[in-house]
Amino acid sequence: MDSFSRSIYDQMRANRWRTLYMFMIFPIIIIGLTYIGFLIFGLSESAKTYTVSAIDVANEMMRTVGFWLLIGVVVWSIISYFWGSRMIMAFAGAKPIKKKDNPQLFRTVENASIAAGLPKTPDIYIINDMSLNAFATGTNPNNSKVAISKGLLEKLDKSELEGVMAHEIGHILNRDIRVMLLAITLVGAIEMIGEILIRVRGGGSKNKSSGPLILIGILFLTVGVIIGTLTRLAISREREYLADATGSHLTSNPLALASALEKISQDSRIEVLDTRASMAGLCIADPTANGHLARLRHGKKLKKDSGVVSLWKKLWSTHPPVVDRISRLRGY
Repeated sequence: MDSFSRSIYDQMRANRWRTLYMFMIFPIIIIGLTYIGFLIFGLSESAKTYTVSAIDVANEMMRTVGFWLLIGVVVWSIISYFWGSRMIMAFAGAKPIKKKDNPQLFRTVENASIAAGLPKTPDIYIINDMSLNAFATGTNPNNSKVAISKGLLEKLDKSELEGVMAHEIGHILNRDIRVMLLAITLVGAIEMIGEILIRVRGGGSKNKSSGPLILIGILFLTVGVIIGTLTRLAISREREYLADATGSHLTSNPLALASALEKISQDSRIEVLDTRASMAGLCIADPTANGHLARLRHGKKLKKDSGVVSLWKKLWSTHPPVVDRISRLRGY
C-alpha cells in the first residue's frame, strides 16, 4: 500500500474517532453550560434568601427545565443528522438535476465516483448563483450529494471541472461529509438553544423564571459556540488538504485543481449562505462575505499573510489559505 492510500485510510479512521468525539463532547458542553447557568442563578437566589442552597436550586432545575432542554437537543440532532443533507441543500437554494439536464457534469461526477470506488454516483445539485463554489454532503457514500454553483459550472474548463468534482468526491471517499454534517448539526443545536433562551420574555412571575434561561442562553452564545466553532473549523481546515490531494490523485492532474482554486478565490461568495456561517466548512472555499480568502488582484500573485495576523486568520478560518493549497498542488 503506497503512502497516499495510507493517508486515505488514516483519514477515514480519524473521522470515525472525530464522530465519536463529537457525539461525546458536545452533550457534555450542553449539560455543563446548562448546569453552570442554573448554578449561577441558584447563587443569586441563595444570596437573597439565605435559606436555599445554590446546588439544590441547580439540581432541581436540571431535573425539570434542563431535562426537557436536553431532550429537545437530542431530538433536533437526530432529525438534523438523518435529514440534514436535504436541509443543507434547501438552505443553499440547490436544486437536483437529471442526467439529461447536463450530461457533461454527470459524466464528470460519474467518472470521479468510479475512480474512487464509490458504491454509487452522488446525487447532483445546482446552486442558482453566479459565484464560484461547490460542496458535498451526506452521511455516507450511499446517500451522498454534490452541489455546484451555476457560475462555477460556466467558468471552469473541462479539466478544472474534473478537478473540483474529484475534490468533492474526495470528501465523500474520506468520510468527511459525515463529520462535517455532525459538526454543523451539533454546533447549530448549541446556537439554536442560545438564541431561543436569550429571547425568553415574560412578565411578573414568568419574568423571574425566565432569568436563568436567559443566562444560560448567553453562556451558550459565548462559551459553547466558541468551543464548538473552533472544533468545526479545525476539522474543516485539515480535511481540505487531503481532499485536494485525493482529487489530484483521482484525476492525475493537480494543476487543473490549482487553476480552478485560483478562479474560485476571486469570487466564492454565495449570498444565501451569508447567514449560514456554520455551512461554510462544507464548501471548497468559504462562501460567506466575511470569509478569509487569499485573492488574486490585478493579475498579481497570491501573497501569504505573516506573523500574528496569519495565525489569527488561520485560527478562525474554515479553510487553509488558498495560496497554501495551490502551492501544495503545484508541488505534487
